[in-house]
Amino acid sequence: MTQTALTQESLQQHIRQDISACRNLLQFLEQEREALKARDVDKLEEVIQNKSANLLHLEQSARQRSAWVAKQQKPKEKAEVVWQTLIRATSPEAQREWDEFRGLLRQCQEQNEINGKLLARNQQVFSRLLAIVRGRDENDPLYNAKGGRGAGYNFQKLGEA
Repeated sequence: MTQTALTQESLQQHIRQDISACRNLLQFLEQEREALKARDVDKLEEVIQNKSANLLHLEQSARQRSAWVAKQQKPKEKAEVVWQTLIRATSPEAQREWDEFRGLLRQCQEQNEINGKLLARNQQVFSRLLAIVRGRDENDPLYNAKGGRGAGYNFQKLGEA
């Protein structure tokens, strides 16, 4: 996204594009959650690429907003106040759209946190399975045939069972 001159139309268009990107991102986050649940690596890779494109758009959009605010900002004036002033000066519709965007952004953050927890849980399961396959499960001490205590499955590797 290139630097755009600040006009009422460009500001509203900017917010509308961000709303669209957030809606798309919510759809991709839902697809990501389903792919994580199904452990569908191919689908997950595809979703992550699409999700990344939307995240890149939102990042560039935030930079554009920051540039607009910097041009309008006076010393010791908070950026948030400048941005709210710019929106209010545009139109009541711009304020409604900005509020909608912020709500969608919060939903994206919540869905991303859910997916992050699901991903972390999947990683724990895979780590546990790998440890068992490798014979390195230190959390479950077992006894060997001689009555000695072994550290996990170190003495009972899958290939030896």
